[in-house]
Amino acid sequence: CVTTSRPALSLSPPSLFPPSPLSVSLLRMGGVSEGDDVLARWSDGLLYLGNVKRVSACGILCMSLKQTSRALNMEMLCHYCHSGCLSCYHPECHTPTIEPEADSDSWICRQCVFAVATKRGGALKRGRFARLMQFMKLRLPYQLSSLDWDPQHLTNQQQCYCYCAGPGEWNLKMLQCGSCGQWFHEACTQCLTKPLLYGDRFYQFQCSVCTKGPETIQRLPMTWVDLAHLVLYHLSLCCKRKYFDFDHEILSFTNENWDSLLLGALSDTPKQDRCHNLLNALNSHKDRFVSGKEIKKKKCLFGLQVRAPPPLTSDSSPLITDPPINITHRRRSE
Repeated sequence: CVTTSRPALSLSPPSLFPPSPLSVSLLRMGGVSEGDDVLARWSDGLLYLGNVKRVSACGILCMSLKQTSRALNMEMLCHYCHSGCLSCYHPECHTPTIEPEADSDSWICRQCVFAVATKRGGALKRGRFARLMQFMKLRLPYQLSSLDWDPQHLTNQQQCYCYCAGPGEWNLKMLQCGSCGQWFHEACTQCLTKPLLYGDRFYQFQCSVCTKGPETIQRLPMTWVDLAHLVLYHLSLCCKRKYFDFDHEILSFTNENWDSLLLGALSDTPKQDRCHNLLNALNSHKDRFVSGKEIKKKKCLFGLQVRAPPPLTSDSSPLITDPPINITHRRRSE
């Protein structure tokens, strides 16, 4: 059981809506005991400082020191984190493999590079850690072919995603690579110019593994119906409500975040015309939206028929009907 406090080694200020502690993977392995401070990776890809409240009877083994007998003469100590987590690696166990000529006094492990470089809205794009992260992202620290996916390729049984191999939820600020199909945390990508909204899949993205270099990304065209759906879905997860006032919440949120939405052809729409277009989309698509008037509430209220992210035009499957995931902070037992 791990309780968390603040982001650890995150370089960005807190966002309006906190990340979700849906699942957690401990990044300090081996010798973990009650009361220890640990780094815990949340589903948003960021690392948070946690405190161990209980250790299961089965124990936790250090992934990087599987062969203890060999560790004494074949270990590489991370220069950045050795004072805290004592991460040691066999040269062939680290991803990427540690070169023989690596400077033992300055080498930094993958874990610390990701911890420093990741941030809300996308990882660092400049500086030493950004360059190190880009180099390490050319290879995944796991076999993608070994993951067991659901039929829609949204989740895998191993809860292993992204470059960091951490847990994740596809609808909570993640991008899917169009080539390999893997999902990547917003916090671990270095190609975004604006933060993601929950459920925003209107991107054509390729990961660094597939491009063998920097990630590529392109914004897909959106309609007013897509925009209304995306805003309502984002608000429903953030506020944990189904219905929202059009003027004070839906339109207000859209106007306040207009430039961040990257709306392409819609972006030139004058502010005075946005109200009409959004309202028309909400009223004319009963398959997606429900108004307060239909349920004997105020007619200015609108909600989603099914609380699910907006579908892409390329989707061959219907809307995902599973209930949305609660994104509030809570304790999680391991």
